[in-house]
Formats: sequence, C-alpha cells, structure tokens
Amino acid sequence: MDKYSIYIHIPFCKARCGYCAFSSCTDYSLVDSYFNKLFEEIDYCADMAKDISIQTVYVGGGTPSSVDISLLNDLFAKLRSAFDMSQVQEISVECNPESVTEQLLRCLQANGVNRLSFGLQSVNDATLKRIGRVHNYASFVKALQLAEQLGFANINVDLIVGLPESVDDFYRSVDTAAALPLQHVSVYALELHEGTALYNMCKARYPFSDDELADMYDYAVRKLEESGYARYEISNFAKKGLECKHNLNYWQEGRYIAFGASASGFVGDIRYTNPYDVQDYLVTPTQLLHSDYQRISPSDQANEFVMLGLRLSSGVELQEFQTKYGKDFFVFFSNAGRLVAQGFLAVDNGHVRVPANKLYVVNSILCELLDFDEK
Repeated sequence: MDKYSIYIHIPFCKARCGYCAFSSCTDYSLVDSYFNKLFEEIDYCADMAKDISIQTVYVGGGTPSSVDISLLNDLFAKLRSAFDMSQVQEISVECNPESVTEQLLRCLQANGVNRLSFGLQSVNDATLKRIGRVHNYASFVKALQLAEQLGFANINVDLIVGLPESVDDFYRSVDTAAALPLQHVSVYALELHEGTALYNMCKARYPFSDDELADMYDYAVRKLEESGYARYEISNFAKKGLECKHNLNYWQEGRYIAFGASASGFVGDIRYTNPYDVQDYLVTPTQLLHSDYQRISPSDQANEFVMLGLRLSSGVELQEFQTKYGKDFFVFFSNAGRLVAQGFLAVDNGHVRVPANKLYVVNSILCELLDFDEK
C-alpha cells in the first residue's frame, strides 16, 4: 500500500495575528457549517483510501484547539472511518496556549494525538501584545505544564525571528525555550506584508538588517544545539529521534491528502489546492473542491525533491534520487559538480547537502543548481 500523510486545516481563531498570511476566520458562527463541509470532503475522498496507509496526521490552522471538543472527536472518528489509520506513527495538533484545557488534552489523547505544537512566538508579553496574540507567557507555561502532567512527551514551540522587539528580547525567548522541557523548537523568520500595521511598525521601530537577523538566527542555532537539539532542517530543531515525521514527509517529496480551506494536497502526480477563503470553501460543491490542480511532471518532481531535500541537514540521498528518477544526480543537474567544487554543496556518506555555513544562501544555490533565475 502507498504511504500517505493527512493535513487538515481548521481556520478558526479568536483574533487574527498581525503577521498571519494563512486562511483564518474569526466568525465562529461558521464552525458547524465548516466541519460539515470538511466531513463531506473526507467522505468524497474515501474511495482512494483502499490503496493507501496513513502514516501521519497534522491538524493545523488557525487554532484547532479553539473549537468545541465534540467537533474534534467527530473529526477523528470520521478519519478512522474513511482511512486505514492502523499504521499511524504521529498525530500532531496545533494549539494556542489560551485555549488549552484539561478536557481538550484528554480528548486529543483519547484520539491518538501524540504531538502538540504551541504557537509561542515569543516569551515577551509586550511583543505578544504588539503582534495581536491572545495569550501571554504565563498562560503558555500553564498549558505546557498541564500537557506534561497528562503525559504528552513530544511538544514543539514556534519562535519567530524579526518580531517588533529588541535583539535582547529575542535572545531571551531563545534562552527560555532552550531551558524548557520541550522536544522540538521551530525558528521561523517573520514574513512582512507591505501595507499592514505590523509592516509599518517593524520598518519604523525595529528595522533589522539582514546581518542582524542572521546573527539572531545564529544565536538560536548555537543555543539550541548546546541544549541538546539537532538542527535537522533550516528552521527546525529536535531532540534525538523526535523530528516531525509529518513535515519530513513534505521535505522528502512524500504524498499527502489535505482537507479544508486553502489546504493543498499531493496525490500521485497531482497537486491540488482548495479555495483559500472560508466562505468560498463552504459554497464550492464538494466534487469541485480539488479542481484547482496541477499535474507535476517527473522532471518537476525531481526538482522539487531536491529543492526540499536540500533544506534538510542530511540532504539528498544520491541512490534514492537515482532510483526515483532514473538518472544520476550529477547528470540530471549539470551545475552540481561545479557547486561541489566551489564548496556550496558537499558530498559525503552517499548524500549531497548544503554545508551548514552556506545555508544562508541556499536559495541562490538552488537557483544555480536548477538553473533558475533568482527572483
């Protein structure tokens, strides 16, 4: 049987953060209609389930932890009825600290959830307020302690580089996270969208240069590695054996089915994307939800496999590339040998990878390797 992951998008949030570019919705009167549509979409896709085995599930958002527990129970029951879940290794759910309760966590445990991801972003309350987060650091600590007490042993937090705060504030977030009983930390760069209030605030009061942002990221790498985390992907750090299996499937060009507004799936050689807006998702006939699709050619799949794989510290396995795409890596990518000679790629233990000191220019390396013009 083919191995797949499942992604489910729950867009509802109590408030929309100033930096958010995801499909989100603060109108909770739409929750019941949304879940009904979600269940219809899952049922519609159930026919393909006969030939696939689900390995991981990721419920993201939005704030999945903010919806009623009964709906989450129904969601997991629907997945179990539609798909072979007997081989699932990891089920992750994104949680915001302010919406975490004992009842929620017990519900997740009862449904096999074994990984939590908290949107912490910063430990500084003033920063959290500036970016529109509902929680404060104390509420995060309370949620983390509760999850620990109930036995969750695989917990991630997200941190963001470049928020409207001082460099020292960011360092304090890293130091604090590194000392917490966590198993995984993600460190993302803030994406600013021109014309937003957060964009104007950051440009006016916190105009970090690229060098400053690089120094901040370097600090996070050093501190987390000193605390027992290995960087296994550019933005992701994990204790040994606790890398996010779901995200690894993405980075290794695996296949996944996705449900919900804005969700993008990759089935066979087809990549599809659902309507971004919640209202558009609700009014689109279920049989047309995956009609926005693109057939990915073997050549494009090879390019994507390498673009994603070179984000990983382990890089791309050369024999796996040959087996998947029927051609030697250095033949398929005519610039690869030159990039190795220049020190932008390294080859060892049957893998090709980007050296740690060249990760800052990984996009330029990929453009050279794939012979693309960098935008």
